[in-house]
Amino acid sequence: MPHTSNMNAGIFVILGLALVPLGSASFDPSVICTLVVNGTKINDPRACNAWIECVDGKPVAGTCGADLFYDRESEECVASDSIKCVSSDPCASVLNGFTADPYSCSSYYYCLNGKGTKGTCPTGMNYSAGTEDCIRNFPCQVKMDPDNYCNILPDGVFIKDTTNCNGWQMCWDGQVLNGTCPGTFYFSAGSARCDYPQNVECDFTVAPDIDEMGVCAHAGDFVSDNISCNGYYYCHELEDGQMALEHAVCSDGRFFLAVDGGACVPRYKAPCAYDRCVGLGNTTIQLASESDDGCRGFSLCQDGASIGAGTCPGEEYFDEVTQRCTTQVISYPACQLSAAASTKVVSQTAMNDDTDGTSPSPSPSASASASTEAS
Repeated sequence: MPHTSNMNAGIFVILGLALVPLGSASFDPSVICTLVVNGTKINDPRACNAWIECVDGKPVAGTCGADLFYDRESEECVASDSIKCVSSDPCASVLNGFTADPYSCSSYYYCLNGKGTKGTCPTGMNYSAGTEDCIRNFPCQVKMDPDNYCNILPDGVFIKDTTNCNGWQMCWDGQVLNGTCPGTFYFSAGSARCDYPQNVECDFTVAPDIDEMGVCAHAGDFVSDNISCNGYYYCHELEDGQMALEHAVCSDGRFFLAVDGGACVPRYKAPCAYDRCVGLGNTTIQLASESDDGCRGFSLCQDGASIGAGTCPGEEYFDEVTQRCTTQVISYPACQLSAAASTKVVSQTAMNDDTDGTSPSPSPSASASASTEAS
């Protein structure tokens, strides 16, 4: 049984430590398989020789033969002495003897015939695997973390971030990388790529604090999502009198304008302080006008995000509709110098134009069809 070391006194004291049965890990492959592409193979951290393949969003388990461990990188069964097994079951690779707790610095397990019981060091002491001692002030960082993506997935596999709609994660060289899709694109776990929101099911859209921000003045209002040019919220009243928000986006080629109840209008009629490249550059480089610059400049757009900027030569103006610089005077509301004047002009003209303006839909699923019908 591990003994404790008082480093200052230089003597060792044998302590009898209470042992408790080995508990089960929290690894849930049925959840992970909804976050990765079909066919992804996962190292099962509960055992050294087990793996799981995600088939149509469901986990299908498999095991390696005798004296073989599963290798997440090669996705093959290899000799057990050729790789290090990091398992949530500490006794998976140690049949008999003491081994460290993969989740805690101050705990350890005693394994007997592959079955483990847990022990805990006294307060202020950590377990040292090298000496099998509980040592006071022993430096320790929990680095194994069997459930970490970098222990269960091959490098380079995209996995959906469960905290937001446009986020993704990936393990690379032992580190979990975090990223987001450009503009208002959502990350699709099924295709492992960024896609239009209407093509991706997502329950993680974070709504603004309605009470604090005073977002919804009345039930039935449409308000900007305050993060994009084409995103908005529909305000509806619940039975208890509280307001609830439903997120949606305008159809391609339209931006949300939060005046007169809100509407989706042609993008050149809507000034916007956010990235105007949203919806552009998905197959080739496209250009978007700059807000409040007198219609002189433009942004270079790729995959819905700005990658650069330019200005038309001399006295020429940029026309977002034709994607060209021209000597003709351009005065679209989207790029007029005065944002206040743009709002006034659009509210009096574009918003009352049944051909150009479309009222947003109360739900994201209905948004695309409503906008398309009015296009």
